[in-house]
Amino acid sequence: MNQPNPYLVALCNQLETQLGFKIKNIANAEKSSEVLALEKLFISTHTIARMYGVVKPFRTPYKDTLNVVARYLKYDDWEDFCNNQTNVPFDPNYFLTEASDGFSLAVLQLALANEDFNALDLILAKAQLNENEAILFTAAELIGAYVRKSKKQKELLQLLADHTNGHLFFYECYVDEDNDNNYFSEALLHHYLPNVTNDYRKLYVYCFVISQMAHKAYKTSPLIQEFQKLTTQLDKNKCHFHELSRWMECQILIDGFNGVLKETWQLHVAELLVLSISLGLNDKAWLFSRSLKALILFGFKEKLFHHDELNNHIDDIIKQQKKEFHSIALYVLQLYWICKSLYFNSKSVYNPFRIHNILFQNESNEKTAIEFAVASLFASGENNEIFTGNLKSFCEAKGVYWVMKMVS
Repeated sequence: MNQPNPYLVALCNQLETQLGFKIKNIANAEKSSEVLALEKLFISTHTIARMYGVVKPFRTPYKDTLNVVARYLKYDDWEDFCNNQTNVPFDPNYFLTEASDGFSLAVLQLALANEDFNALDLILAKAQLNENEAILFTAAELIGAYVRKSKKQKELLQLLADHTNGHLFFYECYVDEDNDNNYFSEALLHHYLPNVTNDYRKLYVYCFVISQMAHKAYKTSPLIQEFQKLTTQLDKNKCHFHELSRWMECQILIDGFNGVLKETWQLHVAELLVLSISLGLNDKAWLFSRSLKALILFGFKEKLFHHDELNNHIDDIIKQQKKEFHSIALYVLQLYWICKSLYFNSKSVYNPFRIHNILFQNESNEKTAIEFAVASLFASGENNEIFTGNLKSFCEAKGVYWVMKMVS
């Protein structure tokens, strides 16, 4: 497992020093976004808030975000910033030693390796005393990696569900979309849901399970009624963009199973376009990609291809994508964009990108299926024959049927 990057903390500290104030709430994040904008450097309030842990879950910033902050600090880019840090103030917990009796990544990793649940219980309790967001995010990555390969997976997930810090470290920070043998869905339902009181976290559980059953088994979930009841009490404008995108996806899936999507799909797209107005490129990519997958699953590919306003937005996202700014959502939009271009015999020049597997240990099945699908669109001769049979088999085995419907 990679050690946490000390330069991220150094960057955050130096940004606060340059700004002259700490970033501890949304108002601080908004003010910092406005200050950067005066220098024609643009980072959304939400991105800055997430980088400082004001908005949960914690996520390592994209490289283009780091580049913008580095330029504000008068460096060429993120790499130049890192190369010029000669006296980075390391926290003791960055190393495999511990200077005080507090939360330690080394102790966490050892307890995980030995599956010492008594020790993990104590470590999770200590974690709440640590304010270093880079360390906490790295702890989430450590736990996520061990959960996926542990022989005591269920016990570990239950332990995490019993702790608020456990929620942060896994369920709310490192979602496993691959969900092999439905282990993650089962953990959400049996361990996490009974312990969570926040209605938006409940929404996440319902959406995750509904989506999984729809995409992988083409079945409706018994949670649909609970989802519909809960959403009457929630506000889309208060959702994290992942919650919002899942909510929209589930609405489409439910209409698809109820046989009314022919009458409602344009209403869903119109709502997507309105909701996307205030979102940044990354958030917008997630909003569109999840809804597109749901619509494609029910055979609305060609209707989507002819929706000019939607496609103008997707074209804009694709054209603005940068090599440092990749996500599985953008991968989904890339496949859609390529299929649409081929459908209309477009002469647009676009070089498909690929993402290193290490970035997607929780979405590897969909990532691989999309890469196979993109390659199949340009294959000929014997390669095409190999793709024709094997792509279908792979998508059926991994439960990514929408990919087959996209390229068929």
